[in-house]
Amino acid sequence: MNFVIPFKPINPKSRLSNVLSEEERRKFAELMLIDVLNVLKKFEGKIKLISTTKLDLDLEVDVLVDPRSLDECINSELREVPKAIVMSDLALLNFETVERFLNCKEDVVIAPGRKGGTNMLLVRREGFRVSYHYCSFLKHLNIAKSLGFSYRVFDSFYSSVDIDDEEDLLELMIHGEGKVSKSFLEKLGFRINFEKIPNLVRFK
Repeated sequence: MNFVIPFKPINPKSRLSNVLSEEERRKFAELMLIDVLNVLKKFEGKIKLISTTKLDLDLEVDVLVDPRSLDECINSELREVPKAIVMSDLALLNFETVERFLNCKEDVVIAPGRKGGTNMLLVRREGFRVSYHYCSFLKHLNIAKSLGFSYRVFDSFYSSVDIDDEEDLLELMIHGEGKVSKSFLEKLGFRINFEKIPNLVRFK
């Protein structure tokens, strides 16, 4: 299976700006990308990283700089199928989850995020076109139905958590054993506060 990973290196994860500086957010986004790559490299097939700007990282994968919108980039990639689109901020992703995802035989397999997005998308048939943002999971489901394609909703906690806000950081701290992105947060001083409702605190 060939994989495509969209990535935005400039001012990433703006919703974390209350707890991370711009430089910390940039490094954190890069480390989450590395966590995702560490999983996908265990599978056969090519990995293409599509970055909105030039990327100064040695990731040992093909990197394409493309400033176009996410939809335009991915739709260009879907001219050749089968192909799996995996978001770069799925820091909890693991081998078993991706293996189950790839073993689904439907024309379109959609792994939804907890907030209605599309975290992973597997397309096996020509003609599918993406429409990300604004509850893309439902839009992609309807697109598959309208085309008469077989489809499956892929249910997994580990693929549903995309790290966007402070609540998501807590999930990474709890479940992210062995992830370089979690180690980075720990080095910054983040700890889980178990008093009453668990939450995240940062010690300077």
